[in-house]
Amino acid sequence: MLTYHDVMTADFGGLSAAAEKWQETAREFAKVEKRYRDSVEKITMERAWLGESANAARANFAATRYEYEAAQTQAKATATLLRNAHTELTELRKQLESSRADAVKAGMKVSEQGHVSYDYDRLSAQERGTAMNHPGHAKEIQTAVQSWQDHLKERVKAVDEADKDLKKDLEAVVKDTGGDRRDATAGGFNGDAAKVAAADDQARKVRTELASAIEMKDNETLDDYLKRLQREGITRLTGSEQLGRVITAYLAGTAKAGMVAQALYTSGMWSFKLAKYLRRPDPMNAPGTMVGKFVNTRLAAAQPGSLLSKVPPGAARFLYGSDLAAEFGAHMRRGDYFIPKAHQANLATVAKNGGLGQAARAAGWVRGAGVVGGAAATVYGVANLATYNTDMIKANPDKFATDLTSTAFSASMTALTVAPNPVTAGLAIGTGVAYLGATAWENREAIGDAVGDAAEWTGKTAEKIGDGVSKGLDKVGDGIASGAKKIFNNPFD
Repeated sequence: MLTYHDVMTADFGGLSAAAEKWQETAREFAKVEKRYRDSVEKITMERAWLGESANAARANFAATRYEYEAAQTQAKATATLLRNAHTELTELRKQLESSRADAVKAGMKVSEQGHVSYDYDRLSAQERGTAMNHPGHAKEIQTAVQSWQDHLKERVKAVDEADKDLKKDLEAVVKDTGGDRRDATAGGFNGDAAKVAAADDQARKVRTELASAIEMKDNETLDDYLKRLQREGITRLTGSEQLGRVITAYLAGTAKAGMVAQALYTSGMWSFKLAKYLRRPDPMNAPGTMVGKFVNTRLAAAQPGSLLSKVPPGAARFLYGSDLAAEFGAHMRRGDYFIPKAHQANLATVAKNGGLGQAARAAGWVRGAGVVGGAAATVYGVANLATYNTDMIKANPDKFATDLTSTAFSASMTALTVAPNPVTAGLAIGTGVAYLGATAWENREAIGDAVGDAAEWTGKTAEKIGDGVSKGLDKVGDGIASGAKKIFNNPFD
């Protein structure tokens, strides 16, 4: 297997030079084949030579000329293989060099042999001591080093696989596969060599496109990058580029719609709750715990023999949290010792007093999933924002504002789920309103078009309704007039 050093020091220029030589060889074989056709094989075509010897010569000479043609095909195919290999190997090495540069930028050292280590020389003496001696920092550094090492190994492996493919194709291109009916020799030149080159062209094209697709492009955010991967993945699976665009747009729109709905709910409902708290400061409940509050309260008050008394307490505690574990969040509140229920507990306080295990039990599966999901969305949002540069922000400030407020809203909702209190509620409301405003501004044209369409529809509908009402009133009027006429003409009917 090739090593990092092999790849970084190899001279791929020899492949291109060899390809030119093989192309020149094909041209020389073409000259020989033409001379043979016009001076030797031509003799068998003339009427002066007839009989069995002429027939035998004609078959043999045709077979020889076929070998000259096959030699050209084989030489051209070899040139194609070498050119393809030069292009692909050069590109793969560029990707390896780019990955090495990224590793160095991330604070790593990469030796000439491809060994990755952390660059402690960049740190101050105090930072170096903390990084080397603190167990948490040391573990994080080792994880990062191993991650970059594995990444570089994958890059080297890609070059090694391309090299092995070249070897396999070069072995295949020289094997005589039988050719057409003129091929009368075994082990001669391969007249079907072009098929090998065509297959290699297609395979390398697919690999190159795939490598290009999974590379994050310049001026592309993490969000744009993942959407593009999703779109191209669907396109490759279905063979439909349009379907890839439609499904990706649908998924992105669905995700945004869900977040907008959450922001609307948070801004409205929690504004009401916060106002209520300011009037009467009762303990706040964590988002999404209304069902848990109801279930836990009803179970606690369930009468023996009732339907609720038959629900396993462990199942309810697993889903909606344990009130017993929530007691680790007890604290002094307005001069009184407050013992929270599971839906009221500050999970950070529970974890501080009782450990992460008690915090997980107090949260329950439903609330815990919300915390994990919110934290993941926040981490993703921060990573996406980190991919922006100044030019990208200037080019699309509306999208940056949406991504920024979206991340802030995710972070504040996570904080509110962990620790429901007036501060986290206020942050969630504020960031929710900011996100709604940024989203509305980013999509102002689409919203304007929708409002215009709605107004046009409303106008047309109102006009139709008006016409219907008018005609209906006319009919009613006609009916009243007709009835009155009958009454006055026949007062005793």
